[in-house]
Amino acid sequence: MAAKENGVKTAYFVIADISGYTKFMATTPIEHAKGILESLFGDLVPAIRAPLAVSGLQGDAVFAYAFENDVMTKQFILDFAEQLYCVFARAKEKMILNTSCPCDACANVADLELKIVVHHGDCVIQATGGREELAGQDVITAFRLLKNSVKERTGLNAYTLISCDALRSMDMKDLFDESDFHTEDIEHIGEIEYVVRDMRKAWERRRTTERTFVETGEDLLIEEWMIPLPVSPEIAFTICTRPDLRAEWLGADQVDLLNTNKGKIEPGTLYHCHHGDDIFPYEIVDWNPGDYVTGRYNLPMGLSMLETMELVEMGEGTMVKLRFSKPSSAKLMGKIMNGAVQKKLKSIIVPDKENRITKMTALGKKLASETEPVAA
Repeated sequence: MAAKENGVKTAYFVIADISGYTKFMATTPIEHAKGILESLFGDLVPAIRAPLAVSGLQGDAVFAYAFENDVMTKQFILDFAEQLYCVFARAKEKMILNTSCPCDACANVADLELKIVVHHGDCVIQATGGREELAGQDVITAFRLLKNSVKERTGLNAYTLISCDALRSMDMKDLFDESDFHTEDIEHIGEIEYVVRDMRKAWERRRTTERTFVETGEDLLIEEWMIPLPVSPEIAFTICTRPDLRAEWLGADQVDLLNTNKGKIEPGTLYHCHHGDDIFPYEIVDWNPGDYVTGRYNLPMGLSMLETMELVEMGEGTMVKLRFSKPSSAKLMGKIMNGAVQKKLKSIIVPDKENRITKMTALGKKLASETEPVAA
């Protein structure tokens, strides 16, 4: 990424702050409270992966950033914030279920919550105490947004606050209704407009949604593909799901999107993959950014086939595990013709396997080479 004059760079800033931290530390046995908070941060920090990087831990908050040119989809930061909250909520839930300790710290884990602030702007990297950190007015603004009136206005204490500067950069303002917008007057900075997303609602939706996932041990159409990529699971997920990149490794002429949520790709979104005069509809039925995506191919005679792309972090890279289920249909004709359709699918997919893997690997190498080196 080319720096602006004087080394100024443009980035997204993400701050995850554990609320209730001060009271928790002050009113509970320090050795238990310290262990609980270290455990929560121990889950949060590893979840922050390229193109994001951790700038530092500051008491009850972790500060991360991604340079703008390294963010490859407009909704990436929104998806990441939701995923980060779910990591926190899952860790907290496991802690509550698995502890039998009666101390105040363990009994009050449920009172801890996570709020996330997302901002966008300019910054510089400066050396401080032997390490490099981000600095600048927009960095200060991001931290000042932690002190806000969201709870008073909305009643929420588990949320993501996204400044309109960030939304404009993402081109995602249309995702929100007019009533979602609020303004905070910050001393010496001025008015900052923002929206708020309810993270508890996102977590409950994630918990109660039945996972659709083609497992390794299932009776598969063809054997599992294993594709090592030199990028993080988040970037690998982008390769698997961004329409133009998916078209590239599939060898499609183009991929059109239908049924998006005001431009946001999510379960229910339909990809129309054009191969000459043929169109292959592919619908996202389940996904967990940075973890897996499952889609359904809608075939003739009521048949459908699932495809899961599972992303497993391997050292500095990711192993993409691609699995196709055998087609199925509730219709009689589909059941009768299932064998013939399976044979036809294999004749299309298997000869193109090495070509698809080669193209996906080349994309991974290209994106790895373009990723901005991050501060230590």
